[in-house]
Amino acid sequence: MERRKYLQIPGPTNVPDRILRSLSKPLLNHRGEEFEELVDSCVKGLKKIYKTENDILIFPSSGSGILEASIVNLFSRGDTVAIVKLGVFSDRMASIAENHGLNVIPIEKEWGEAVTKSDIKKVLENDKDKEIKAICLPHNETSTGVKNDIKSISEIIKKLNHPALVVVDAISSLASLELETDKWNLDVVVSSSQKGLMLPPGLGIVSISKGAWDLIEKSTMSKWYWDFKVVKERMKGNQFPYTPSTSLLFGLKESIDMILDEELENVWNRHELMTTAVRNSSQAMGLKLLANDKDASNTVTAIFLPKGIKYIDLARVLSEDYNIIIGGGLKKLKEKIFRIGHLGSLHHVEVYGIMGALEMALFKLGYKVELGTAAKSVAETFLEDK
Repeated sequence: MERRKYLQIPGPTNVPDRILRSLSKPLLNHRGEEFEELVDSCVKGLKKIYKTENDILIFPSSGSGILEASIVNLFSRGDTVAIVKLGVFSDRMASIAENHGLNVIPIEKEWGEAVTKSDIKKVLENDKDKEIKAICLPHNETSTGVKNDIKSISEIIKKLNHPALVVVDAISSLASLELETDKWNLDVVVSSSQKGLMLPPGLGIVSISKGAWDLIEKSTMSKWYWDFKVVKERMKGNQFPYTPSTSLLFGLKESIDMILDEELENVWNRHELMTTAVRNSSQAMGLKLLANDKDASNTVTAIFLPKGIKYIDLARVLSEDYNIIIGGGLKKLKEKIFRIGHLGSLHHVEVYGIMGALEMALFKLGYKVELGTAAKSVAETFLEDK
């Protein structure tokens, strides 16, 4: 009998049955009225999830694509930007910027640490001529399981009266972590479909403030497919300048309905609770976590491999015996950590089972742990929440 697969990597995430059914709808005319109504519904729903009145643009794209789109639309060659680097995916944003001829001021942190408002303050205070066009940073770094305090960082930029825009990679945080685009004065917020929105990969989404549009008007970089101004103009009529990902938009509407039915704040709280259960049970088993509690991501937990246990063996046992797929460490963290994704459609009993399976897999591989420890810790976390 075919068993359900638990895809517990930090994305793509498990796609709920309700969304899978919506993806199977027959295609429709993407120049017709029914399609325009679909796009209108998706944009209105996304604004509620982004917590914004800013413009929302949608691209047939991965998260990396929409990151590059933001760079080529906002800036011109030779512009200066400050980019936070604290893991694989924040490093990627810096690489994209450098490849397009930007002058990148890196704000580097140890992998496993979050950036602080003091780090940002120091860089901006040194920018006497106010040449820095933007502070670019991830809300959540999936390679290390760390989240950044976007609110406090935005506040310090405003307090310093610096004109730098705030450009946020929210690919692995949207619809999972608290995010207040307008209240936090975020200028550009980038996301994609395959994380908290619980869809397959293929949609890139970005919110753009008035201040960001002012900078976009001055950009001289080449673009065609990625041109924000062209896409904005076509989306005024709920259309696109080229063929859109129609089926994914069916799924997006269903995803938005699910999130808003649960209520966004409840979604944020659920992710925080699932994270607490994963972290508590990991520590109860004697496992060491990469990020501290204050900076810990609510979408993925990075855990050090116990001495003598290889990632390839742990991943194999979890997959073969329990149909659970986990992520490994990337680049400098390869063979040092493993990662458990806990975002999107994930609830109490599933976390209970996943952590119990992890305990059994570790036990099978020779790790000294009293069976039942993980399950007990998860249960206690959930019962305390009640």
